[in-house]
Amino acid sequence: MLMDKNKLKIAIIEDSETSRFFYKVNLQKWGFEVFEAETGTEGWKIIQQVNPELIILDMMLPDTNGFELLKKIRGCNSTKKLPVLVLTSDKEITHVQRALQLGANHYSVKGKDSLEKIKNMIFKLLKKAFEQQIEFSDPTSS
Repeated sequence: MLMDKNKLKIAIIEDSETSRFFYKVNLQKWGFEVFEAETGTEGWKIIQQVNPELIILDMMLPDTNGFELLKKIRGCNSTKKLPVLVLTSDKEITHVQRALQLGANHYSVKGKDSLEKIKNMIFKLLKKAFEQQIEFSDPTSS
């Protein structure tokens, strides 16, 4: 798996080939290196292999649900601080609340938010993650 060291990496975990293609094309256009997975199992392997800067997660996957994968992401030291953008067709309010409680950074329902809004959210989540890394590693902060 070749990686471009100059690009930020995003993992898309989405069972719909059409959705994965749509997001991949746009993310690449915005300058990201994209890694795709169709299942939660494949997604977890990609997360472990490439250490992405952000994860886009569908909640309805063929082998597991997004809640289980989100728990796994948040339960692992190497991944627990990665920004996770849930992008799914599941608009059930209790599922939105549960995903946010489990540590999703943002929950977006497919078709509800514009592509521009999703792009802005991705950049906002990445900016916040990098600011927290700098703050955390700053030896002069008290």
